[in-house]
Amino acid sequence: MNSLRNRLSFGLIVSLMVLLLAQWWLSSRAIENLLEKQLLDQLQQDSEALLAGVEFDATGALALSTSGLVPAYQQPYSGTYFALQHQADVRYSRSLWDADFSVPTPSGSEVFTTRQPGPDGQYLLVHARNYEKDNQQFTIAMARDITPLRNNLAQYQLANAGFSALFLLALVLIQRWIVINTLKPLSGVQAALARLQQGEITQLEFQGPDEIKPLVVELNRLLTAIDQRLKRSREGMGNLAHALKTRLARLSQLSDESDREHFVQEVQTLTVEVARLIDRETARVRVVGDLRPGQRVDLLEILNALVSSCKSLYRDKALHFEILVPKGTTLLGDREDLFELFGNLIDNASKWANTQVLISLQGSTLEIRDDGPGCPAGLLAEITQRGFRADENTPGSGLGLAIAQDIAGTYGAVLEFANNEPGLAVRVTFKPGTLI
Repeated sequence: MNSLRNRLSFGLIVSLMVLLLAQWWLSSRAIENLLEKQLLDQLQQDSEALLAGVEFDATGALALSTSGLVPAYQQPYSGTYFALQHQADVRYSRSLWDADFSVPTPSGSEVFTTRQPGPDGQYLLVHARNYEKDNQQFTIAMARDITPLRNNLAQYQLANAGFSALFLLALVLIQRWIVINTLKPLSGVQAALARLQQGEITQLEFQGPDEIKPLVVELNRLLTAIDQRLKRSREGMGNLAHALKTRLARLSQLSDESDREHFVQEVQTLTVEVARLIDRETARVRVVGDLRPGQRVDLLEILNALVSSCKSLYRDKALHFEILVPKGTTLLGDREDLFELFGNLIDNASKWANTQVLISLQGSTLEIRDDGPGCPAGLLAEITQRGFRADENTPGSGLGLAIAQDIAGTYGAVLEFANNEPGLAVRVTFKPGTLI
């Protein structure tokens, strides 16, 4: 039963059946107990009326007067009976005619109640109690036929069961209608997913229950992350292709170079640049590793991997890296996004640093500082523009910081640049709760 609609309907039907069955049983028991209590109260009153007619003479012989009882005790098989037991003598009401019933033996002065078969196919509720009068002990048992009561109760139970079944059917139909209308927006999501697959839309629009809306929001967030990742991958491949194409064109121009020494020097330079470009992309792919979007990622693990990569890329500079980040600090986000963000910032610091790069965390702000020449104050506002390069003689595409700015904006983080004298300080301030 994989259908959500069927599961809800089945759960409601089972729950209602249990509740209605409990209601049917409890109401039947409550009515039966109420009517039985009324009968027992009446029998108690009749028992006291009969007690008033009990007399004993000087020899202890029993004399019984029934004038205080209702006429039903005189009518044969009327369903209203009594029995009085004094020692071996038992007196029965005239309504029993030639029949009798078993007189219970209560203990002490407590009332004893029982049920037993009676005359003419009747079923009796018997109320018995011990009394003492004129120093004589005797037992009075009053009985009432409860067959009509049981028949009426059975009719009530049958009617109650019928109404409960109709009530159950009505509730199931109403619930089915509510579920169908509530889940109808999911059909719209299904159609939107089909349009998304065909490329007609880039985001899902949803108007429906609040419980399902977070799923659509997370799906849209994932679509945005994938779109940005593809965009950055295309830009990265385009930048790499452009850089390689430029250097291949330079190699082609060198084919006409007559100065062999100059030719060898230029080829070696271009080879080093191409190798550096390939190493950079290979290192970036290697350190990203397993991608798990929307997970808490170990910040120190990311920084150590990026620093290790930059040490390899800039091994000729023998840079000293210092990471001041507490162990166990986690950052909520996409693993590749975070590698791309911090990778571009640390790579930029490594490119311009003279001897060292310092990475520190203070609250929700991660700062990356180098001891390089820094950036002219007038160019700080342009440093994240695509294609901007502070020094045309330094290798690079001018896209790294622009990509970092885009990723930071995606996470609601603020990216700031300031001259550190010496060097450049880059600060990334995340929203509260992102860093733990």
